[in-house]
Amino acid sequence: MEERQLKCFLAIAELGSVTRAADRLDIAQPSLSQMLLRLEDELSIKLFERTSRGVLLTEPGRIFREHANTILREMSRAREEIRNDDVFIHEKVSIGLPSSVSTLIGARLIVEAKKQFPGISINVSEAMSGHIRRWLEEGSLDVGVLYNVQDMRALSATQVAVEELFLVGPPRAFGPTDDYGIAVEPVSLAEPEKYPLILPTQQHGLRRFVDDKTRHNAFELNVAFELDSLLHIKTLVAQGLGYSLLAHAAILTELREQKLSAARIVKPVFRRGIFVVRNPAQIVTRASVRVNDLLITLMSDLIRQGEWLATRVSNSGSLTGVP
Repeated sequence: MEERQLKCFLAIAELGSVTRAADRLDIAQPSLSQMLLRLEDELSIKLFERTSRGVLLTEPGRIFREHANTILREMSRAREEIRNDDVFIHEKVSIGLPSSVSTLIGARLIVEAKKQFPGISINVSEAMSGHIRRWLEEGSLDVGVLYNVQDMRALSATQVAVEELFLVGPPRAFGPTDDYGIAVEPVSLAEPEKYPLILPTQQHGLRRFVDDKTRHNAFELNVAFELDSLLHIKTLVAQGLGYSLLAHAAILTELREQKLSAARIVKPVFRRGIFVVRNPAQIVTRASVRVNDLLITLMSDLIRQGEWLATRVSNSGSLTGVP
C-alpha cells in the first residue's frame, strides 16, 4: 500500500466520483480505476458501491477512510519531525519515575533538558511502578522507569542498571560504614524477629519483588507495618519503629545526614533491574527520543560518579560500575 493510493482513495471518497477525482488529481480515469481495484484487491474488501451517479463508500470503506486520514497525517508528522533537526517548539514529553529514582534524578533531568533542549517542556510524574506501567500502556506517558518488566509484551524496555536493596534502620543501627554510608558488616534476615519491617503494600512493585524473592525461604519476613509512602516509611524507620528494604537511591540524602543507616543483606540478596520503558504504539517524536537518551545518560553518569550505588548494564549486556 502506497501513500499515493491512499490520497487517490480519499479524493474518490470526497468527490463521490472516479471521473471527478481523476480530473482533480490530473490522472487518466482508467488508471485511477485500476489503482482503486488494486487497493481493494490488496485489502480483500469492497470500498465503494458503484451507482449510476458515481460511487458511495461501503461500511468498510468508511472505516478505512478514517485509517487512511490518520496514516497520511502521521506520515506528514514524521517528515516534519525528521526535517526539523534540533528544533523543538513547544514540544512536551511526559516521564514517569518511581519515588526513589525521582528523588535522585527528577530535578536534574528537568534542569539539564532545559539547558540542552529549551523548546521541550518536561512533565515528570512520580508514582508507584504499577501506575507508571498502566500509564505507559494507556499512552499517557512517553517514557517511564520500571523495575519489573515481566509480562510486558506491549512495552519496549531497555535495561540501564541493576541495583541492590539494603536493610535500612535508624541512625547508627549497624556499626561502622564505608564511603557510601553502608555498614561494613552485612546482615541476614534469617532471624526475622530481629528486624520488624515497614514495607509497601502489594500494590507496590517493591513489595511484590520482595515477596517473590522470599517465597521459597525457610523463614517468613516479619512485616510490622504496611504503607505506600516512601516518605512515611523513612520517617517511621528514623524514629526506630522498624526497618525497611530500600535502594541506595531512596536513602542517599538520609545516609549523608546520618538520619538513617543501611546494611547489605546476605540472606537473601535482593537485586533488581532498572529499565527505561516506552510504548511502541506511541508516536515517537524527536523530543521524546532526546529526553529518553538524556535520562539514560544521567543515570549512567550518577552510577559512574558514585552518587548512585548501582551497577550499569552496558549495551553489550555486561555489567559496569559500582560492584
